Amino acid sequence: MIPRGRSALTEADIAAERKVLLKTWQRNEGLRLRDRVPLVNEGGRLRLYDEEQVRAFLAGSSWPPEAKAVTGTDGGGMWAPAVPPGEEHAEDLLTDQEAATVLETRASTVRDYGTDGYLRVVQRHGRTWYRRADLEARLNAGDQRHQPHLTGAGRPLGAKDKAPRRRPDPRVAEISAALALAAGGDARPPSVPEISVQYGVGERTAQRLLLAAREHATDGA
Repeated sequence: MIPRGRSALTEADIAAERKVLLKTWQRNEGLRLRDRVPLVNEGGRLRLYDEEQVRAFLAGSSWPPEAKAVTGTDGGGMWAPAVPPGEEHAEDLLTDQEAATVLETRASTVRDYGTDGYLRVVQRHGRTWYRRADLEARLNAGDQRHQPHLTGAGRPLGAKDKAPRRRPDPRVAEISAALALAAGGDARPPSVPEISVQYGVGERTAQRLLLAAREHATDGA
């Protein structure tokens, strides 16, 4: 998780600022930093550190900033997290695993939601993140398609039988209907940019929806 209002740095970011190769930095200063500065995304494959804490470490300062002034030392050892555990905010950015916990589903399902445009995503540090506010809004949505134990759809978590076929995407039917109107000369056919804006999805997803709508129209002919 990247807490709301906090900037984070990767080890590559830090090495670039220090103007040394990443491997060289990791063998030297990086070892000391890992012993002092906690990760903001514990368990993540990409190591992320709170920027303010990193800069305090590089400057030889303490954390929290007032600790050394009070005791004359920062006590050594691992610093406390910049944001205390348990503090949550709507603007926190969560990993797919953390998002899956909020939605009570699988991380792979969360990634599918992001690809399909069912969930908004945020790109940071070459990774995809999910706003807590968007997850909680989706959790409270009327369809609750990510909660088969509430809707009776799909497989419950832990089921070993084959996956059911996906439900038809309502967006495909809507676009297919617009294409039918256009074929009758009553309207202009929807374009990829228009679909992207209408449904709040990326261009690739819009192209996929348009292609699926055309196939849907052909199947129904």
